[in-house]
Amino acid sequence: MAKKEEKKNKKVESPKEVKPETKKEKTVAPKSKKERKEALKKAKAMEFEAMVAEKKSVDEKIKKLAKEKKNTKDKKVKKELASEIKELKYQRSRIGKQPSFLGDVREEMHLVRWPSKMEVVKYSLACLIFVAFFALFFFGMDALFALVKDLIG
Repeated sequence: MAKKEEKKNKKVESPKEVKPETKKEKTVAPKSKKERKEALKKAKAMEFEAMVAEKKSVDEKIKKLAKEKKNTKDKKVKKELASEIKELKYQRSRIGKQPSFLGDVREEMHLVRWPSKMEVVKYSLACLIFVAFFALFFFGMDALFALVKDLIG
């Protein structure tokens, strides 16, 4: 009797019930190598087109500002326009390039405002004066406490 029950249990766990699970796995099959290459080519082409369009728009802005600079007589305005044009040219050169750590560091270093020679001298003197003042102050406090200690003990 036990053997008959085992056979019945085996029939319950028939492979027909397992098949739907395996079919689900097969429907999520990865793309073929050729399809992946084609999708990658399309993505790169779209990225390139977007980059070209962005460069064209920046070029148009540069041309517009250059024309405005040419027609302007005010030197201050011309200087501002020249700096804007320079910034746009820099932006145009960075379009499509991958950012790198050292490149980002270089960009940040251009934004740093370095002190002039006079400022360095002024701040150094201020620092030395404060150090000398506090050195004398703590020397005086130490001498005062030593005097008090000698008087007491």
